Amino acid sequence: MLRRLISSPLHRLDEADEAPAGPGVFLLSDADQITSYYVEACQTLRVGLANLVRGGRSGKTNRGGRGFSDSALKSKLAEHLEISEAKVAPYLKDHCVVRWIQLDDDAPHLAHFAIGVLRTPLNAD
Repeated sequence: MLRRLISSPLHRLDEADEAPAGPGVFLLSDADQITSYYVEACQTLRVGLANLVRGGRSGKTNRGGRGFSDSALKSKLAEHLEISEAKVAPYLKDHCVVRWIQLDDDAPHLAHFAIGVLRTPLNAD
């Protein structure tokens, strides 16, 4: 399943409304696919990605894991990239992509496994 997630089509963050309305897992990474930043299991992928893009609470859609508020996620990304929080939104828009797979019951397990294998820095405490 991790292989399916990693090989799924890349979408820019402004294409979040194309995500399925069902449950699944998404992966936020840079556009050149070198660094994976964040993984989340969502009850509704479209809502989870829209919250990530719009700045809502990502944790509301999370199943079986921890979501972050937008400010916490932006703060962690700014710290990781060593940029100001004001530059995070343009960085996400210009340099990041998301991938997703629709998955029912095993979404939290896949997200947990992906976080461990990919060592996504924004999921680390």
